Amino acid sequence: MVETINWGERAEKGFLASGIDPADTKGRKNYYIDLLHKIALEEVLELKGDEVVLDFGCGSGRIAYWIAPKVKKVVGLEVTREMIDLAEKHRTAENVEFMVYDGVHFPVTPTPFDIILSVGVLQIIRGKLLKSTLSRLAQSLTKDGIAYLIEQVSDNPKVRRPKVEEYLQAFKESKLQCLKYYPIRNGRWWLLYLIRYGMIPKGWFHRIAVHEIMKRRKTKGHMSYYKDYLFVTGKRPANSALQAGLRETI
Repeated sequence: MVETINWGERAEKGFLASGIDPADTKGRKNYYIDLLHKIALEEVLELKGDEVVLDFGCGSGRIAYWIAPKVKKVVGLEVTREMIDLAEKHRTAENVEFMVYDGVHFPVTPTPFDIILSVGVLQIIRGKLLKSTLSRLAQSLTKDGIAYLIEQVSDNPKVRRPKVEEYLQAFKESKLQCLKYYPIRNGRWWLLYLIRYGMIPKGWFHRIAVHEIMKRRKTKGHMSYYKDYLFVTGKRPANSALQAGLRETI
């Protein structure tokens, strides 16, 4: 089952709003969340520069274009042609290729991938389709490959987001080992409202985002609304920096 969203209409909202919050007409909130996601990923990514990367559910290409200068090649996989058109309109790197697929059957890609990135995609997929999607992603990884995922998590059924345990169980059934996982952002936070309405200058956003990531990763307990969680998964045991991270997060 997939949550019904008209991604064609969302593509009309613009580069960041299409994939984050289409109601953020001023763009300050979306800019902050985009920055926070990239800071969180930068913290855990281990890059040599020769990686082939899959951006699963790439949307407008905001993550694909961000990582493109750091790696050999990026393939962006997306279900909506309008989103691909939006990504092409904002092209900033030549080593990024976009592909449309039907949401179920993966197209032929230059697999296996060294890295898979996915932000805000698995959170709208549930049940058997979530497990089959994760299994296909696992098959697309090299034996030492790593998948970095940022997804919304909630304990409130009205929010309609999976619990942490649902993700962990789906990883296990898909033969992916979860190496690290922790919250990086609250869905509701008083500072975010100040950011949205222009009461905090953009020059402060980076420092606030670093502070929030550090603050959230130490918090546990019931989630009445939702949190953005970072999941790091792979086919192999954790090592190097990831090995240390296991002791922090599990």
